[in-house]
Amino acid sequence: MQVLSNKLAASKFASLITLLPPTSFHMTVFEGVCDQVRKSGYWPSDLSLDAPLEKCNSKFEKALGAFDLGDEHAPPYKMTVRGFDPLEIGIGVRLDGRTPAETERLRFLRNRLADKLNIRHPIHDGYGFHLSVAYLLRHLTDEQNRELEALLLSHFEEMPKNFDLGAPEFCTFENMFAFERVFFLGGGSN
Repeated sequence: MQVLSNKLAASKFASLITLLPPTSFHMTVFEGVCDQVRKSGYWPSDLSLDAPLEKCNSKFEKALGAFDLGDEHAPPYKMTVRGFDPLEIGIGVRLDGRTPAETERLRFLRNRLADKLNIRHPIHDGYGFHLSVAYLLRHLTDEQNRELEALLLSHFEEMPKNFDLGAPEFCTFENMFAFERVFFLGGGSN
């Protein structure tokens, strides 16, 4: 992803995007909470919508600290790059399990996390695995969109497609530029 980030930084699109630092590259297994989005489905059903974020983080930390991945959901997670997400809000690399069974394994883990944390976003079932690289600063013209898609397609042809991910991490964050790991799920390590 660093190679793609470098290409984008050196491209004529650099002024149209904000690149995420490599330290924030990640794949979301389960989307937790955002302090600014406090409504049913986006906040744990067993916490009041006005509960402090710290209370929610504490609840998650306690629940996930005892979370057992089990052999069937233990890393590594064998991933593959499928392409790029549509250029609506940013540049995201679309990911899936290397096999349909691996994708199902990750989705089942996501469901277990939703049940454990009492939160299931409205887009839970359709939320695609991806890795965000950059965000658009403004909407692109049709021509800019075509040219950026061509750059991404060219990169896609030469980039490695398969990789493994280690144990999921419970993280907190204030924005997309920095994620602070609290711990690895299941007591694992990267």
